[in-house]
Amino acid sequence: MKKYIWMIATMMALILAACGNSEDDGTEEASGGEPEMVPYTTDGGEEIEIPEDPQRIVVLASSYFGNLMQLDANVAGVSNDVEGSEVLKPIAEDGNVELLEVGNVEQVMNLDPDLIITFSTDENLDKLKAIAPTIPVEYDKWNYLDIHEEMGRIVGKEEEAAEWVEGFEAELAEDRQAVEEAVGEDATATVMEQYAKDIYVYGTNWGRGTEILYQGLGLGVPEEIQNEVVETGWKSISAEEIEKYAGDFMFVGSGDAGADNAYKDTEVWQGLDAVENDRVIEFDSPAFYYNDPYSLEHQKEFLVDALTK
Repeated sequence: MKKYIWMIATMMALILAACGNSEDDGTEEASGGEPEMVPYTTDGGEEIEIPEDPQRIVVLASSYFGNLMQLDANVAGVSNDVEGSEVLKPIAEDGNVELLEVGNVEQVMNLDPDLIITFSTDENLDKLKAIAPTIPVEYDKWNYLDIHEEMGRIVGKEEEAAEWVEGFEAELAEDRQAVEEAVGEDATATVMEQYAKDIYVYGTNWGRGTEILYQGLGLGVPEEIQNEVVETGWKSISAEEIEKYAGDFMFVGSGDAGADNAYKDTEVWQGLDAVENDRVIEFDSPAFYYNDPYSLEHQKEFLVDALTK
């Protein structure tokens, strides 16, 4: 009898041990262990740790959404600012990326991100840092192509990012030659748009196609824009001042719903060389806000076509 009791006890112990091992193996497999972390220095000089291979990125700095998607990074959510762009909205939809309300920290938390990318000016920065490692980007610090390579470094896609930049620069070199043949080497351009009652002109690295026009295609910067706008990125001007900042070509954004564009009825506007010689080119502002690969390709095609037709 004791023999049978001992045998039963032994069998039960083996069964329990097997179950325990099975459960342990399943738990370890499901958890995948702790992610590898690597050091990263933010634009502000802060040393932080970020995932080596981030799996759930939330992009609140929507300017970099297209960069990350082009690199096939794991983007879980993005600020709903991108909805206004005919270029980026379908990319978010096709990628099943959740659109987040601007400033809604709870939505960010619910996505359980392992990396957050936002602007350094984000008023919720401290709250975001409590959710996941957060990179605050200083927008005006980065050249439009350098930032793509930086995003590549962040997500471990350095080679892919460098390859795209190289290819895009090669395309721009060909387009630049075609544009010079069409408009000459000394042609200047101004980029402007109106929001509500305010009229803005832009520098050489502030979206709105400025990177393509000035840096890529080599159009000249009007003297007053070079002196007063390039350093700050943008400037608000009056309708009476437009002539002061006007170039040979005027690229005019659609602005917002509150823009009445009354300046177009003024004598100053009607007297511009660009207006009199049909060199005013209008563009859809939301599609030109960004300088990610998808937006840049779209802008380049539009602008080159407009300048060479």
